[in-house]
Amino acid sequence: MHLRMHEPTWNIDVYDDGTTLYVTPVGELDVYTAPQLAAALGRLTEGHRALILEVAELTFVDSTGLKVLADAQRQEPERFMLSGESTALERVLELADMASHFRRV
Repeated sequence: MHLRMHEPTWNIDVYDDGTTLYVTPVGELDVYTAPQLAAALGRLTEGHRALILEVAELTFVDSTGLKVLADAQRQEPERFMLSGESTALERVLELADMASHFRRV
């Protein structure tokens, strides 16, 4: 009997309306996918007034993913915001005592 490992689903949707950059990751945010999220967040320009990360579709977040979010918050404290709710992300934020560090919309 052969068992197949199921590849986790991962996707990032980026929408730019000219003033706000919306980034929506779907799936597991971990050591393998965090660089892709960092690259998507890196599309922010001086012309954007806001960077909104929609987190509702995150199913898992590890410390590497949390570091990407913390870096974005540190680099863009006025423009970076989280939107939506993810049980996986909330758990990691609570464990790291970082829940209050992020602005929410």
